[in-house]
Amino acid sequence: MATSNPTETRIASVFKDENGFLIITMKDCGIVDEFDVLDLHIVLRYKTERKPAIKLLDARANWNMDKKAKIRARMEDTMNTTIARAIVVSSNTKLLLVKFLQSFKKQNYPQEIFTNKEKAYEWLITFKTE
Repeated sequence: MATSNPTETRIASVFKDENGFLIITMKDCGIVDEFDVLDLHIVLRYKTERKPAIKLLDARANWNMDKKAKIRARMEDTMNTTIARAIVVSSNTKLLLVKFLQSFKKQNYPQEIFTNKEKAYEWLITFKTE
């Protein structure tokens, strides 16, 4: 997973890798607000040229979303811009918690939670069509 042409926002580093996957690496940024979420999604739309993409979210950093940011993130997530998403978390405890919380949401795409970035990437490769 080479890091070519990354775009930096206050909360994340984003790049498109050699397979065309979007790699989003969250930063230790503290509280994420709705404007941070909007900024990140503008970058994602630019990187994907507004086409659905396969995404790997490395969420192991220290950050948290406020209420308005969560609402904005849900709105952005409904725009059908994801083919499949893998989320990498820092521990098995967080993995279980995120999986539990995700069980209440209906996704329009496959999504899995991992503690290992390489295994997450291997899972995403199964969705590559080209």
